[in-house]
Amino acid sequence: MSVADDDAREDADGTASRAIARLDEGQRWSGDEHGLRVAAAREAGLDPSEVELELFTAGFKAGMTLDDPKDRSIVLRGRTILREKQLRKSLAPTVRFLQLPQDQVALRVHDGDFELRVSRNAAEQATPVLDSAKLVLKLWLGFGLLGLLAYNLLGVAWLAAILWGGALVGGAYVLRQGAVSGRAMLAARLITSLSMLAQEEKLILPPSKEDLARRAGKDGAALGELRASGDGP
Repeated sequence: MSVADDDAREDADGTASRAIARLDEGQRWSGDEHGLRVAAAREAGLDPSEVELELFTAGFKAGMTLDDPKDRSIVLRGRTILREKQLRKSLAPTVRFLQLPQDQVALRVHDGDFELRVSRNAAEQATPVLDSAKLVLKLWLGFGLLGLLAYNLLGVAWLAAILWGGALVGGAYVLRQGAVSGRAMLAARLITSLSMLAQEEKLILPPSKEDLARRAGKDGAALGELRASGDGP
């Protein structure tokens, strides 16, 4: 069944099948060695499903940007045979499972490539970030009280200043570590979800090696321009 036929059926019935679009019988998704590596694992006596999931995970991880300098978003990339509307429907259960607000997730599909962008706000609302914020509040409250005791009862102003300053520095460090770990945890869950979706429905793939190489070249050129502008007057 073609994508166009599936679109027509969806418009007529108002419902979509679990696999919204699939390749026609006998048609292959060419352009990478993924199938060959899975076949080689099967011939070697390995579990092909585990090898396939590992390959998908490594591929999506290689195409991910953990912290986009433009807007601090988490960006995941890949390839798909779906249109944007169809892929959005396929990803909807994943977005709900990860409890991501719909308005914090952006999807773009162009010429067989897709880009999933999770906003900075969603990344900073992850559990480790909230836990770190709670810990920092306790840290500031505790050291603040100790500083007040040192200043009012003991009359040692320098000790109070050290306690308050240490609380501020320590709190900032804890917040920073929580933000980094929360972002990394959310990115790992996104990669795992995309990998499982790719394995189950065969509707998405990680970026090709050519795409990764081309993006690495662009990133290197952009970094060189930034360094050059920094060295200039």
